[in-house]
Amino acid sequence: MNEIIDKLVIRLLFILFISCILFLYRYAHLLLYPSSKKQMTKNFYVSENESDTLHFFGRIIGLTLILSQMQFNEFQSLWINLLNFLTWSTASIIIYLLSIYLIESIILSNFVYDDEIIKRKNMSYSVVCFANSLSIAFLLKNLVQNSEKSLVILTILWLYSLVLLGLGTKLFKFVSKLPFNKLMIQKNLSLSFSYLGYILGITLILITSFDQDHSDLVSYCVQVLLKALLGCLIFPIVQFMIKRVFKLFVEDYSEEKEYKTKKTSHATKLQNDSFTFGQGIYEGSTYMATSLLTSIIIGQIYFGSIYPFF
Repeated sequence: MNEIIDKLVIRLLFILFISCILFLYRYAHLLLYPSSKKQMTKNFYVSENESDTLHFFGRIIGLTLILSQMQFNEFQSLWINLLNFLTWSTASIIIYLLSIYLIESIILSNFVYDDEIIKRKNMSYSVVCFANSLSIAFLLKNLVQNSEKSLVILTILWLYSLVLLGLGTKLFKFVSKLPFNKLMIQKNLSLSFSYLGYILGITLILITSFDQDHSDLVSYCVQVLLKALLGCLIFPIVQFMIKRVFKLFVEDYSEEKEYKTKKTSHATKLQNDSFTFGQGIYEGSTYMATSLLTSIIIGQIYFGSIYPFF
């Protein structure tokens, strides 16, 4: 009975400790977005600004994903576990916030949080930020697993993964047929659906690349790079296969649009919006499906001893 009570007390202490970390994270969010001071220091009404709500909850989900990696070891004392939890959670939060800032500086360099969220309530901008938060959280959670409880190794792997993820986000404008800046200004959700599937797919490939045995850090980084490059080579092949097998094509409505323009501009706008939204779903879904199959090919095919030893 005493053992059950002790375990319950320890769990309650960790609940209180996690609540303190969440409280600190709430105000750490102000370092990146000072204009959200009003929302963070006072009551946050979720229905007042839906785009800001989605933007902020993306950070909360990302933080909880990272904290879910932390463990309690019963062979160590309570204070050592609390200190270990505090150290790794603080380091993870700092790395997480820095990663969000750097990635958004790359992909959203032409847009500002104050203008898009506070003033324009741009839901497309919020979905893109939400996708970045989730992808960075999933990637950072995997890096914590592969860091072997070393902050130095975690820092090296984080910087390395940030370069690869940054290159992946820059390639989106070349892979997708949707004009990023133009549709972002128009608050078009088709762009956000396409980017959501793309960034989560790229993150899945990177996680698969990092998820391998390693003894030497240099050779491990080389193997990660080789797997990531292999994924880049296999990705278009698998994508082409999916499109051909299911006969997926982007239809051309140019003549129909021109005909509609002569009759009424309103019909043209509806046709254009419907087509663009469908293309966003089409691109995001194919990116995600392709990445899932690509991750199988580069990470879940195991080669044994093909040739016998003599």
